[in-house]
Amino acid sequence: MKRILALGSLLLVLISCEKEKVIVGDSERLRFMEQEILALIQDKACQGERVCGSIAFGSKPCGGPWKYLIYSLTPTDVEVLKEKVEDYNLLEAEVNSREGKISDCVAVTPPAVTCLDGTCGPMK
Repeated sequence: MKRILALGSLLLVLISCEKEKVIVGDSERLRFMEQEILALIQDKACQGERVCGSIAFGSKPCGGPWKYLIYSLTPTDVEVLKEKVEDYNLLEAEVNSREGKISDCVAVTPPAVTCLDGTCGPMK
């Protein structure tokens, strides 16, 4: 009987450790993915009109993005950016659901973007 209890306790410890690895792994993965995305859009150089864009980033537990990222259409591979952001948003939504996270339900609206002094940014 003691053996069964000891094995059961060991199994519970192993399961909780494995769950912790997944949580830490997902957090690290999200940080890595965010850094990749930010590196992809770091060059915000632009010339002219309609050369800047924004993309919804993150997944609030309550729904919608946490923020919008602004990028230049000229140096950015927009299809790659969309794919990476979609992967990030899906993983964050999965983590939020699995961990029962909560957030404010304030809707974040897309910014009006412009090319000002050769750099993409929010319209002022």
